[in-house]
Amino acid sequence: MKEQLFTDWHPMRWVALIFGIGLGLNWLINTAPLSGFLSLFFLFQAITNTGCLAGRCAPELQSRGDSDISIDDIEFEEIKTEK
Repeated sequence: MKEQLFTDWHPMRWVALIFGIGLGLNWLINTAPLSGFLSLFFLFQAITNTGCLAGRCAPELQSRGDSDISIDDIEFEEIKTEK
């Protein structure tokens, strides 16, 4: 958790943190519930480095150790049906 919090601070993560703080201040000053919800949302994304910040919507694929199999090794059988 400590590594996730202190590493990989790209510019979009800083933008989300600033939005979260700004919306949080708006929530405290004007008691705007939508600003409070959005503030928590952006702060959560910035702190945990989750979400679609900077085009990171897809999870990273992890190798299962099957790297020696290529597409050429795949066997298939064609099935014809009569009409």
